[in-house]
Amino acid sequence: MKTSLRLCFAPLLLCTTALSACGRDELWDTPPSQTPVLGLTDAAVVIDDTAHRALFLEVAQDLTLAPVSVPIGHGYAASATTPDDTQLLVLSRGDVPRKKAPKNQSPKLQILHAGAKPAVDKTFPLSDPLSGLAVDPRGTYAIVYPSASDATFVANPNELSIVDIGAAPGPNNPIPLTLRSFGGRPQGFFFTQELDVVGQSRRLLTVLTDRDLGIIDLSAPTKGDITVPLSSTGARPLPVQIAATNGLPGVDDARLAVRLAADSNVILVDLLPVPPGDAGTTAHDFRPTPNIVFAGGQPSDIAFVNTDGGLRLAALVPSNQALALIDPTTGISTDVDLGGSFEKLSLVTDIVGPTASGADVALLWSTSSTEIAFVALGSTVGKPYKSVERVTLDGQIAQVVDVPAPNQHLKVLVGPTGNLYVLDLETRTVAPLLTSSGYGGTAVTLSPDGQRAWITAPNAQNIASLDFATLHPKNFTLASPATSTFDVTKKGGGRAVLAIRGGNPQLDLTLLDGLSPSADTAIDYPSILLGELP
Repeated sequence: MKTSLRLCFAPLLLCTTALSACGRDELWDTPPSQTPVLGLTDAAVVIDDTAHRALFLEVAQDLTLAPVSVPIGHGYAASATTPDDTQLLVLSRGDVPRKKAPKNQSPKLQILHAGAKPAVDKTFPLSDPLSGLAVDPRGTYAIVYPSASDATFVANPNELSIVDIGAAPGPNNPIPLTLRSFGGRPQGFFFTQELDVVGQSRRLLTVLTDRDLGIIDLSAPTKGDITVPLSSTGARPLPVQIAATNGLPGVDDARLAVRLAADSNVILVDLLPVPPGDAGTTAHDFRPTPNIVFAGGQPSDIAFVNTDGGLRLAALVPSNQALALIDPTTGISTDVDLGGSFEKLSLVTDIVGPTASGADVALLWSTSSTEIAFVALGSTVGKPYKSVERVTLDGQIAQVVDVPAPNQHLKVLVGPTGNLYVLDLETRTVAPLLTSSGYGGTAVTLSPDGQRAWITAPNAQNIASLDFATLHPKNFTLASPATSTFDVTKKGGGRAVLAIRGGNPQLDLTLLDGLSPSADTAIDYPSILLGELP
């Protein structure tokens, strides 16, 4: 493994005794305060808050690091990537307290990209210095909201800004919105798929507060939200999960389901037309109508599923070792006896195909069980469920990682002690991968081309690549433990892997070829933040 100082700013390392001759800016006397690292398709990006920049770490064909520094706003608050990893969102609070012009900066959300020339694509000015950032799983919208770390003297926790990422900044983008509140404050956000609501296809943003639910029609966010109380008794149920369905094909029957913390009830929310007599009392043409259904125990996960008896709400109840299937129209529940306790469920129908009756197939797993299970939801009315297939592992599962195409039929199961399993959904087989010792917190990074995984663990001075074609792991020893790993496209094609090591104020990097990783060609880049701004 070679060590290289072939960075555009490497000369700084050779002239620390002659700072004036090197043109060193005064910011280099201040250690970086925040250095989160995020991955895009073409680069890893280090947020250097002290220098007010995003450092794009792009890789040339010969594994030469090609860093590009892009200025970001003052007062870094949060960052995220779009789901396709092509754009970076950076939220800045501006200068707080405000300073005199021209150095004064206001809050903003910036959209950046990598590629041939990393740069800022768009800048959305914001009215308030907020720190919360949520991104639509489809990459269409971003939500800026107050987080628990915001310490404004007087603040309204129910103020949001809805940003259309794909549209240009303007008077109506972002759209500020204040939730109607009955004392609650936002705790989480859920974006629905397109729902057929009152004859119109629209997406909804649901806002989970600490006691109720807010619904925003993203086709008309200026109409404001509809607050849905979840209790009529004065109690404060805590919503923790949302599921959405469009109902049966050809039927205008869109609805939501709300799972509550420590509660055996689930709230079904029908999205009904506003009665003609109430048309002038609301800006919306639909009215959420909540109904309570009993799951038989406290559910740990919910999802709408197709069965041969029609649409059902599946509620996984670990205490009963059962999957409750609730008819959303009648509220009648039928239990699937699982023969074991499971906490999480994931529909895998799009991979393995539906049953002969057109029903969904679900994968179940748990952090407290050494089993996973496949459930074919093909018998619902008055019959026992004959298709529960359990597979026993050597340990529990803490995380399930989806593999991109063309290996989408695989899932990587991560155990709490570092052991891994590669699950083949098509053959229902599980291949174990063992770590040399119990490394809790093992992280799995998947290559965007779906061909391999990179495995790291806290305090482990090794990383490993796993080829999905052969399931052969290849191990590499680093100078120090890696804190994150990114598989990116090299300039001109091919792939490279960046293993980030260390933390503030020193951040080191090891580069390997992604397609033919070898310690012989790997290059170490020490102290990648010690450089001058371009």
